[in-house]
Amino acid sequence: MNFLSGYKSGSNGRLLFLLLLLYSPLGVAADLELSAHLNLVGSSGKPTNDVLGVGVVLHQKISEGWYLGYGLDYSSKFDFERPNNLLDIKSETETDAVGSMTMVSLVAERRFELEADGWSGFWNLGAAFNEVDLDNAEGNIRGGGGTFDIETDVDTEFVLLGSAGWMQQIGKNLSARYTLAAEHHSGDWDVRDVVSGATGKIGDYALYGLRVGLTYRF
Repeated sequence: MNFLSGYKSGSNGRLLFLLLLLYSPLGVAADLELSAHLNLVGSSGKPTNDVLGVGVVLHQKISEGWYLGYGLDYSSKFDFERPNNLLDIKSETETDAVGSMTMVSLVAERRFELEADGWSGFWNLGAAFNEVDLDNAEGNIRGGGGTFDIETDVDTEFVLLGSAGWMQQIGKNLSARYTLAAEHHSGDWDVRDVVSGATGKIGDYALYGLRVGLTYRF
């Protein structure tokens, strides 16, 4: 499914979410920060073992200790692990489907000072929409049983987000940011072998891991 078409399907919830993201924090008098980070997240192997990527977040201070975060995360390449197993197709070699993820998010973040000089802690909760695009997985069936060509159609996912971590001031306006993150994806993956017609589904799944980045305060 095309990313924009998922939002043009008439969902009032998605429209409201986009309006919140398109609301410009730059147009109000508030403290702003820009973070960039690396995503090092993993899963149980169903549907993937790991998703490596990058992300940016614009933080807007809304009151003492409270921030809103407007985020964009992107993974250019991850593996849908052995989709043929889901369809009970025995492949001659290990076959994965290669895909990408694009996620837009909105979180509320609480920050607090720590006793260590220059360190602060935080936790946040939020929600996101995630778009997954997957290439077909093709291969030969074990024992000379022919070939397979597996396609996967993924609806835009609603994601619940939660994380906690630490910030370390390393300059006048610059901080390092270390985050432990968890995501619950409401998945709806339709998997089909176009050769045999065999079908399967992937439902909800979780991702968890580490984000490491830098935050600049304007």
